[in-house]
Amino acid sequence: MNLNAFHFAEPRWLWLAAVAPVLLALLFWQAAKSRRAQLAKMASPHFVAELTASHSPTRRNLKNIFLIVALVIAGLALARPQWGSTPASNTWLGEDVVFVLDCSLSMTTSDVLPSRMQRAKFAMLDFVQKQSHGRVGLVAFAGSAFIQCPLTFDAGAFEETLMSMDEQTIPIPGTDIGRALNEAARAMDKNARRKMVVLVTDGEDLEKSGVAIAKKLATNGVVIFTVGVGTPAGKEIQMLNAAGQMELLRDAKGEIVRSQLDETTLREIAQATGGSYYPLGALGDGLGKVRSAIHAFDSAGGLGQSAKNGVDRFHWFIAAILVLLVAESLLGTRRKKIPVPAVLILLGLLFSNSAAAVENTNSIPPVTARDFFNAGTKLLNAKKYPDAERMLQDSLRLQDESLQSPALFNLGHTRFGDGLEILKKGPDAQKTLQRGNAALAASETAIRNGEAALVDNQMNRMVMAYIQGRGAKRELRAAEKVVKTALETFGKTLSKWTRAADDFHGAAELNPADTNAQHNAEVVERDIALLIDSLRKMQEMAADMAGKKEGLDKTLSKLKGQIPAPDAPPGENGEDGEEDQKGVKPESLAGKEEGAGREGDQVPTPLSPEVAGQILDGLSVDGTRRLPMGGDKQGTPSKDKNGRNW
Repeated sequence: MNLNAFHFAEPRWLWLAAVAPVLLALLFWQAAKSRRAQLAKMASPHFVAELTASHSPTRRNLKNIFLIVALVIAGLALARPQWGSTPASNTWLGEDVVFVLDCSLSMTTSDVLPSRMQRAKFAMLDFVQKQSHGRVGLVAFAGSAFIQCPLTFDAGAFEETLMSMDEQTIPIPGTDIGRALNEAARAMDKNARRKMVVLVTDGEDLEKSGVAIAKKLATNGVVIFTVGVGTPAGKEIQMLNAAGQMELLRDAKGEIVRSQLDETTLREIAQATGGSYYPLGALGDGLGKVRSAIHAFDSAGGLGQSAKNGVDRFHWFIAAILVLLVAESLLGTRRKKIPVPAVLILLGLLFSNSAAAVENTNSIPPVTARDFFNAGTKLLNAKKYPDAERMLQDSLRLQDESLQSPALFNLGHTRFGDGLEILKKGPDAQKTLQRGNAALAASETAIRNGEAALVDNQMNRMVMAYIQGRGAKRELRAAEKVVKTALETFGKTLSKWTRAADDFHGAAELNPADTNAQHNAEVVERDIALLIDSLRKMQEMAADMAGKKEGLDKTLSKLKGQIPAPDAPPGENGEDGEEDQKGVKPESLAGKEEGAGREGDQVPTPLSPEVAGQILDGLSVDGTRRLPMGGDKQGTPSKDKNGRNW
């Protein structure tokens, strides 16, 4: 054992090791004296000797010694003994950095995969993980700007806030860079020598105030680094329409809106404050250059230092304390043979703890991107889809380029399988349709019979028609509930499958040679089209039910007005006046997009139960890792993609 440079990091605790044992020894001596005095009052010395014959003073003193030594060692442990050293050269103390992230609709453009916003969020996470010093804050902006995370050393809180942001974080549309820079300046420490701001945007400053605000902030010591997200060529902006389908965004003139990276504006903003502009790039290396630039600022300001840190060794002292305390508790004060020596019991406890520690090392939690990928693949094979989805998202978040395509591929299978599991738990599609049609037919018959009874003005016939109408109304309500449940179930399935299709497309774009990913994306998109078409049919049925219920209510009200109270059916008084339960309202197909790397719940999109049975019978993930196309369940085996267990 190398005891080089032995010292105590907290020497003020050494008084406990020196004074406390003396006080404890005096306490034990006083306690023993009191016990002897009490025994002397109880009986004569002869009887006292007989009563205490089995007592062992040696064992009692040994227990006291164990406690005194444990207290001495506790004082030494609190003083933090250290020996040896670990180098800590070029320690970067770091500047406070406030990130300003563009959350406008143009950041959803996919000219940088998987999208501008997701690529920017991944790069920002990598920046914070590698910085390791200094505080970070976060401001989100679009048409307005708000502080999402104040300056903090808590990287976990920053990460959680960042991953929860999407294009709906700021509800006011537009891109106002000037307002965002003002908000970032308010988030900085007013007494800071230099205020670092990193603006991450596509540069489309619709309010044209960014450069002017940057020049104003430069006089207050604010340095702005701008990072451009996207490509100069740009790409069309897509969004979900009211029917839940992707369409191109158009301006007031009906022309397609194309979002392009405005590097000129971003360079002017950076130069106005003494900062620099960097394009983010396809892999997010632009923020790495910003980190190097900030590091250069720190080095120039004398914030770098070299040091050697001592190695804490208090763990050994704590282990010795535990051994002494356990031994003291096992050691008795009687003169008798113990079946199992205390030392053997102590060793048994230590060995059992060691065995448990070895066993625990076999279940080491994943740390690297490959660990998360392998864990997610195993969970996928075990059909534990929610856990598999989280693991694969964590693998993507760590940005291992060699694993991004296979992780997206397996994530697509995970979400597709999760959608199938949700679909299996929903109501039977055929039975739901049959019940709905039967309820509509019964309602139509009840309306006709009621109108005919009113025309004939025969009391018995009106009473029978009224009873028949009440039964038809109850069945119509029950059928509406079943249809609503089916719509919610299929909506969740559509949400999962839509994201699965995006995952397969992402895998195909990252690895064009992966034909299975493109095949699976096409199959899922065909199934999504079927679901949406069936949804329209189901919504028509829900509308028909609402119309029939309204007509049936009117007919029942007319019949009830013509039936005197003595002739009214039992148990029906007052029921027609009650407000009906809310019927099934057609739901919008529009949902919320999910931020990458984090599990965001989408708004459930209802689907037609008509297609549920078809999907359960015609769709399954077979052993080839390819989804079946149409009625063909065979599929072409993929090469070297069985499970992707790396």
